[in-house]
Amino acid sequence: MKRSFNLTTYSDDLDRYRDRANLLSALRGFDGLELMHCGEDVRGIVPPEKIVGVHLCFFPYWYDFYTGDMAACARNLGGPGAVRALYGGDTREALVDTYRRDIDRAKAEGAQYVVFHVADCSDEELFTLRYRHTSAEVAAAAVELLNTLFPEPDGDMALLMENLWHPGLTLMEPDVTDQLLHGVRYQNKGILLDTGHLMHTDLSLRTQAEALSYIRRSIETQGEEVRRAIRGIHLHQSLTGAYMADVAAHPPVLSSNPQKRMEQVYTHAFACDRHQPFTCPGVRAFIDWIDPEYLTFEFISSSRAEQEAMLREQLAALGMD
Repeated sequence: MKRSFNLTTYSDDLDRYRDRANLLSALRGFDGLELMHCGEDVRGIVPPEKIVGVHLCFFPYWYDFYTGDMAACARNLGGPGAVRALYGGDTREALVDTYRRDIDRAKAEGAQYVVFHVADCSDEELFTLRYRHTSAEVAAAAVELLNTLFPEPDGDMALLMENLWHPGLTLMEPDVTDQLLHGVRYQNKGILLDTGHLMHTDLSLRTQAEALSYIRRSIETQGEEVRRAIRGIHLHQSLTGAYMADVAAHPPVLSSNPQKRMEQVYTHAFACDRHQPFTCPGVRAFIDWIDPEYLTFEFISSSRAEQEAMLREQLAALGMD
């Protein structure tokens, strides 16, 4: 099992490190990084040989654009200009090209796997949790997209599909999970289990122990084929069900100003999905039960000191320090 932690190429993340040697020192005890490209690493901080996986770019709201419902896109995003600005064009080919560039870069970097979010959610739906599209609809579009992006039957780089709590791969609907595992023709594929995201499918969870029990039951319900298909884990916890339920019952009015609207969306998204260490007894046994190829400590932190404290806390909880 290869152990990594998440990092983006946002300057806020990379500026934590003086140079490449400084990042290498932070990687002691880890096999490498799961990297997300969000800009250029102009200082050359990230050592390519330490990139274990690449989290592909993602569009939280993409289904309407991909299926050609431009009227819905314009309503949700604020007009045709905003649609073109977000996706880089007016047709699905713009979306396909964006993903292709990310995949090609991951291959060039020697990534062993890439992560693809299988979910769709508009800004309004993020708050209300009342969705226009079903998981089966989103999964069907994702299958078509992934078969376009991975046209060959197999390859050295694994494609791992990640669960969220919005329509798509939630790991709550066995038929949809099966639809993805058997609909995507690329053979070197699997599931990337995100433990925090799975917690958001039950807003009544209040403790880590409750959440861990729920996650295990959820995987057992999906069946042995799904457990074996889980090749990677994003390990973290986020017990924000009470907050999410309250906001869903009293959703805010979203601003018509794009900047203010973005602030509303990101503030809420980070309040929901906090990415904290998962430290209750039994987490190590759960990981051993899943037996993944890749284990990523996926945390959100505001500084290097906070990041390192979270990594140490998680390592200690798993007996890996």
